[in-house]
Amino acid sequence: MTRLREGLAALGEPEFRKLFLGQAISVVGVMFTVVALPFAVLEIGGSATDIGIVEAAYIIPLTVFLLFGGVWADRLPRQKMMLAADFGRTVLQLTAAGLLVTGVAHVWHLALVQVGMGFCEAFFRPSYTGLVPEVVSRPRLQQANALQGLVMSGAITLGATIAGLLVAALGAGWAIGIDGLTYLVSAWFLWRLRPAAFRGLSAPASAAPGRALAGEAAAAGDAVIAGGQSFFGDLASGWREFTSHTWLWAMVAGVSVFLFAVEGPIQVLGPIVARDVYDGARTWGLTSAAMGVGQIVGGLLSLNWRPRRPLFVISAGIGLAAFPVAFLALEVPVGMLYASLGAMGVVWGLYDPFWTTCMQREVAPEMISRVASYDYLGSLAFYPAGLALAGPLADAFGVPAVLWGGAGAALAVAIALVCVRDVRAPHSMGPTGEA
Repeated sequence: MTRLREGLAALGEPEFRKLFLGQAISVVGVMFTVVALPFAVLEIGGSATDIGIVEAAYIIPLTVFLLFGGVWADRLPRQKMMLAADFGRTVLQLTAAGLLVTGVAHVWHLALVQVGMGFCEAFFRPSYTGLVPEVVSRPRLQQANALQGLVMSGAITLGATIAGLLVAALGAGWAIGIDGLTYLVSAWFLWRLRPAAFRGLSAPASAAPGRALAGEAAAAGDAVIAGGQSFFGDLASGWREFTSHTWLWAMVAGVSVFLFAVEGPIQVLGPIVARDVYDGARTWGLTSAAMGVGQIVGGLLSLNWRPRRPLFVISAGIGLAAFPVAFLALEVPVGMLYASLGAMGVVWGLYDPFWTTCMQREVAPEMISRVASYDYLGSLAFYPAGLALAGPLADAFGVPAVLWGGAGAALAVAIALVCVRDVRAPHSMGPTGEA
């Protein structure tokens, strides 16, 4: 119990608690859309290829505008950037819900809404990564990231389970509409946030004096980006910081391949297998819930576990993704599929807090949002192609063949990453784990 109380200590900090609660509710809504959207496409007569197009419509503007979001999140108040994004997403999701519930939606409507959602996320996500160190004290940074991962895992489990039942009973439009309302709740918590308390205190212990001074300037309310560089100068500075860490760009490259060859086919072909082999939306929702349960376990572990080689742990764990993909191809009993997704969920429950904490502790704080945008951009670079190609490849070679290719890719990515020396090297995870 003592270790659990220590792991929950970040919730005692009021500003982090506000951010935590807002995101907890919002992520439940996000899972409603994750489950509902492919079935919304199927409900209006779409195909597997159409699912890929709609999913890609979200990712493409996200990747195009991420660098803009990263620069502006380092220039402007991150809290306000996130507020604007949440208001925009509320309008978009309620529009999509209205079109679906009234029966007038077409695939292109859903694709257009997803374009707007991707644009908003491009500004929200880098802002969020930079905001967390501003609302929690440095010794509790890993706990804060772990708690965020835990709430996302719990929200995935709860949201996916409810969404599967709701979509099966009432249709996808209602689920997407509820998601739209949760963004308003997130915005309310963000409005009440006062993030200045810890700004500038998140500089790595080994940071150069110039980086520490930049953090102090931010704390005083000055511009975060020193020297008033141009937009492209800011981008170049962020790129130099990103490429100066071998572990950072190597992991991003590996995740990019993973999303293209593994996640893309799962997102497009998984609902098709669920519809044709299992129990449709209900089963697909429970697969996400099973992964969410595993993520809760991983998140609980990450509250207090600070391995000396955290990137090695999560890189090796990526190989477990081969099992659920192969099981979809084999059409195994659904219990085996749930178990494999639960095991994969443990890895993802560790991944986000370990990865994010390494970035926040080792990257220059005045560049964290720009580096985060390069992280997201690099990771997502080929994901739209994976989504768009999964349907046509399945038509040409069959669903099992594409899924088997994804299983092989998961193993290949894991092996490649653990062979990188900087990925295997020790990384600081907190006061008791300083390298």
